[in-house]
Amino acid sequence: MGVVLSTQITMSNPKQFCIEPGADATRTFGQNIAINDKYLVISDSLRNKVIVYTPDNSGGWEKAKEILPPADLDLSQEIGSGSAFGSGLELDGDVLTISARTENPEWLKRDFSQSLRDGIPKHLYWRYLTNLETDTPLKPIDLLLEPEPESDRVRFNLLRQGKIEQFVLPNMGEKDFGDNGHGLGRRVAIDGNLLLVGYASEDRTGGAYLFDLTRPEAEPHKLAVEDTALGDTIAVSQQFAVVGFDPHPYNFRGGSQGSSYSYKTLIRNLTNGAVSIVNSYGKVSLSRNILAVMHPYHYEAAKVFLELYRLDENAQAHLIKKQTVYRGKVQNGFLLTQKDINSKKVCIKPLPLS
Repeated sequence: MGVVLSTQITMSNPKQFCIEPGADATRTFGQNIAINDKYLVISDSLRNKVIVYTPDNSGGWEKAKEILPPADLDLSQEIGSGSAFGSGLELDGDVLTISARTENPEWLKRDFSQSLRDGIPKHLYWRYLTNLETDTPLKPIDLLLEPEPESDRVRFNLLRQGKIEQFVLPNMGEKDFGDNGHGLGRRVAIDGNLLLVGYASEDRTGGAYLFDLTRPEAEPHKLAVEDTALGDTIAVSQQFAVVGFDPHPYNFRGGSQGSSYSYKTLIRNLTNGAVSIVNSYGKVSLSRNILAVMHPYHYEAAKVFLELYRLDENAQAHLIKKQTVYRGKVQNGFLLTQKDINSKKVCIKPLPLS
């Protein structure tokens, strides 16, 4: 029967609200979430739909609408092909972008080995824009990140102030600058005029560069630590930049033991330049001075957990709590969690103001 909203009122969670997905929800419900004060957007990419919620009168969220793929997007391949609508979400005010991927017809014409030899990608990637307030139809737009042909420069198509703005910036000679070749900008974070771009190095270390979009021609600030795997996951606010590492689950074995590099999280205060390093790793997210580190999932791990930190002016991270969840992040003043993959329930809780 669609969406059921449940309110959990307890002494420990006085303002936490949880959304129970519909009966047809898949394991990808909640894999991508975007939130601000006006909207909560959740994708279920195996169902090829994006669900939009708005605040209700009781302080919770209610389902407003579903967004389905445009008719000309070919998602007809069977489940397991990797085709998906809702594989990425960006929300700025009333404007939402939705990413998608489809199987490449040219790849399907060849066998696997030939496709690899010919450098033909298995998937094609797409990006769409809509205004949730005016309910405009999905409009195809450029991918977030597009390398300039035969150049060391990269074109960024950034969602800022409710519209797409384009910046052409140098790739700083780094591999996988801002992306892993898909154009979706998995290593790109933006807050106002601050653009943080992660990169991977040939030796599997890495880092990030911080650009000031008011002076795009200025030399960016590099954030990296010697012999440390960084740059796979990044976050930025007006006060802090965070650079971390989120190992792929198929390559992850529970830590960096035996490696020639270590997994850590680098924090920089952008106001006074203070820097600290946290002995924790996983997908990072940031809301004001609250940092979340989602420890990577692995089938051999006893449990998966989220760490929440409060950052001080010296860039020191003070652990608020460690919570066992399957997915979790902070965004725009909210904590978003999913306790386990089986329930698929998404819980939303406002963060403290400081």
